[in-house]
Amino acid sequence: MVKEYTGEVFLRCVIYSFSTLIISAWPMLLALFADGGKMPILKLVKVFTDDITLNSDDILSIMAFFAILILLIMITGWIFDVSSNLFLKILVVIGCICGIPNTIISLILFIGGGFLILPAATLAVYLTHWYFKGGADYPMEPKPNIILKIKS
Repeated sequence: MVKEYTGEVFLRCVIYSFSTLIISAWPMLLALFADGGKMPILKLVKVFTDDITLNSDDILSIMAFFAILILLIMITGWIFDVSSNLFLKILVVIGCICGIPNTIISLILFIGGGFLILPAATLAVYLTHWYFKGGADYPMEPKPNIILKIKS
């Protein structure tokens, strides 16, 4: 049986990813922006401009910001069936490095909803496997050769 990327596959990917984000993303985003509404990336910019140091909470919030951003990029690539390349694989590795500590801390300390992060973690593990095995594995349909015969 040959796999095809059909409208049904697209719709299933969209529904699964949006339901995962509705269940999991709001506690993560609430935890990220609970610090006075400041984006964590702005703290990182301040390190380079104002010569300040970051504590461990700031570093974890910056890592969580990158993990969520890369998860959204991975979901978008999965929905639109993008084949994997070196750049996407590097992004997946960075997302794993940023996401694994935050997921473990969230599960241990119940920060940000605790077990509400499990659907997003499960989807991230599946997408990591999907990207490293090569992404889209649907066969390309060969275009027919058009041969024109000119009679003279």
